Amino acid sequence: MPTRQETRRPPMEQMLRRLPARHREVLVATYFQGRTTGEAARLLGLPPASVKMRLYEAMRELADMRIC
Repeated sequence: MPTRQETRRPPMEQMLRRLPARHREVLVATYFQGRTTGEAARLLGLPPASVKMRLYEAMRELADMRIC
């Protein structure tokens, strides 16, 4: 059974606001706007590898926020 601490997690909007802008923008461009990493890279003027890395880092940060 989850403890009270485990059930108290910040809402997604708060979590997104806590992310650095560079991570938030790739999450919005890919996950929320349904673009591929290549499409997001062109939109943001970044190399596709940078978008993939930032997306990975953003997801790790969000996962860490959910645990706390």
